[in-house]
Amino acid sequence: MLVALVATVAFWALNVIVVKWAVGTSGQWSPLSYSFIRLLIGGVLLAVFVKAREGSIGVRRRDVPLILASALVGIVINQLGFMYSATYVTATTISLVLATIPAFAAITASLLGHERIGGRHWLGIGVAAIGTALVLEAGPGNFDFTSLRGDLLALVAAASWGVYSALVRPLLDRYSPNRISTVVVCSALPMLAIVSLPQVLAQDYGAVTLGGWAALVYSVFFSLVITNVLWFGAIQAGGAARATAVMPIQPFLGALFAYVLLGETVTLLQIAGGVVVVVGIWLTRRRALVLAD
Repeated sequence: MLVALVATVAFWALNVIVVKWAVGTSGQWSPLSYSFIRLLIGGVLLAVFVKAREGSIGVRRRDVPLILASALVGIVINQLGFMYSATYVTATTISLVLATIPAFAAITASLLGHERIGGRHWLGIGVAAIGTALVLEAGPGNFDFTSLRGDLLALVAAASWGVYSALVRPLLDRYSPNRISTVVVCSALPMLAIVSLPQVLAQDYGAVTLGGWAALVYSVFFSLVITNVLWFGAIQAGGAARATAVMPIQPFLGALFAYVLLGETVTLLQIAGGVVVVVGIWLTRRRALVLAD
């Protein structure tokens, strides 16, 4: 189980670097064409997997509004934030900012009345916020509108995923996590198509190199389909607490991959900020997420 968990976290961390290269560094893909095609293929594959395993991907009619709200927040808004942040700021910054997702999830769960947040939780959220500020302040390069826009978009990606994680919590009492992930992704596709269609049609597919197609394949299979199967299989086998114990290594793997593969500069202040974020999240005793970028 430990090998599967570490592999899953590593796949997610590497995906940030892959996306940064595909839509930012190389510029071969437009952000929304990459995102839409990835989720379209991944959604179909997940639907086939869940249908074969559970016999159905259906949900009750009364759960449809919550599914649609989760799809809007957790997929459409999240992808807009994540994909465009990859065009403006470094993969290191994105990786470290995404470590704040559990803090946003905890705040949302409290506001929705799903759980009560005690003093330790609020302390952890405050510490994570300080760490995030250090990460953003320590980003390499000049602090200009582009970097500020990218920082805010990375925060949108983290916040939307945290809100989504809290929104779907009631659904976990009625459906498997894999079914929820599948239905949410498939429900988001029509909404994402509305904003993505211009880029999908304008995308120069002939200009995409073998490396560009390999990046898309990686994001579909290793960051979406395979990781969901491994992650939820590990949770079923060993429990959510043991599974999420490995999550703090994800932002640091992301920073390491960005340094090795993209040659990004990692500052000491960024590392310090990342450590502070992880300490803050540890204080909140984070719970499992339903899906990851």
